[in-house]
Amino acid sequence: MEEFILKFKAFVRDKNKLMPLLALICLALIAWAGFNAHSWIDRAGIRGKSGNSGQAASEPIAPKIELVRRWIDGVKVEPGKENVFPIAVMIENHADSRPPAGLSHANLVYEAEAEGGITRFLAVFASGDKIDKIGPVRSARPYYIDWAMDLKGLYVHCGGSPEALAKIINERVLDLNEFYNAPVFWRDSKRAAPHNVFTSTDKLYNYLEKNKIDLKGKSGMVSEWKYKDDLFLENRPEKGGITVFYKGNDFTVQWKYDKITNDYARFQGPTAHVDDDGTPIKAKNVIVQFASTSIIDEEGRRQVATTGKGKAEICLDGQCRAGSWKKKNKNSRTVYYEDDGQEVELNAGTAWVSVVPIGYKIQVDVK
Repeated sequence: MEEFILKFKAFVRDKNKLMPLLALICLALIAWAGFNAHSWIDRAGIRGKSGNSGQAASEPIAPKIELVRRWIDGVKVEPGKENVFPIAVMIENHADSRPPAGLSHANLVYEAEAEGGITRFLAVFASGDKIDKIGPVRSARPYYIDWAMDLKGLYVHCGGSPEALAKIINERVLDLNEFYNAPVFWRDSKRAAPHNVFTSTDKLYNYLEKNKIDLKGKSGMVSEWKYKDDLFLENRPEKGGITVFYKGNDFTVQWKYDKITNDYARFQGPTAHVDDDGTPIKAKNVIVQFASTSIIDEEGRRQVATTGKGKAEICLDGQCRAGSWKKKNKNSRTVYYEDDGQEVELNAGTAWVSVVPIGYKIQVDVK
């Protein structure tokens, strides 16, 4: 032991050997301190608070989900939620039937006149959202059936004209008629008949599942419309809109543009059009489609051209411009075009198509 102590003292007195040793010891201490500091930070959950993920480094970072556009309206959703089976419901617009229910939740709406110039809606639901009340459900007409067949979904109605009911049978339309499927509907005791028939998405999809209808994919739909993102706020006009002069003040429609939300609020006459729960009815895209129309019987029923081509007025991003529509045949889908022949790119969100006879007046509000 004494010999070891004497050698150690001699080693300490030798500075050439002592300094490297001290340096090595210091480096070891620094490394040890750094390792323990990182370990403490991980245990405390501090790491990442100033970084991009906001998560502790010890936690796995969730992979970024690439959203896809929903086929019915172009809204970006998680994969697997883009191809919801479409349900197209006839909703009436008689003055005694107002307010409607569920119309503000529709992803796509077709509007046209029935007898006496009273408009009706074909409201399409394909978002997967739960809607507790839809209606009042009204009777079928042939041209509404054509628009529903564009989407290869379920057509929901309450009775119909003779021509419409024959068309459903002859063309094997997937339909749901309240006359023969009462449990899928109910009658609201607070409303007068025949404006009191309602349904819901739960009842409708339960009906489809019970009847083993294939709800996967787009149900064989021929084509999708093109969609884009909204125009940047600084590029939008301060105001805009369009008025569609259906017959009678009760059915004149005005769409008023909102620059901030980049959508159009619907008015019937001077009154804001809202659902029975007070939700305003709005659209991201408003299309006026001019179509050849004629009265075909003493009841005032109409024939509306749904195939062929014609003029259209297309409004989005606060601006309206002239365009056109084309539908090659009953198995194709109506497509809308700019004046230069390019297919219209719509904004993601609800599209509302007002179909009017050729010669009906519209008024475009400019900025």
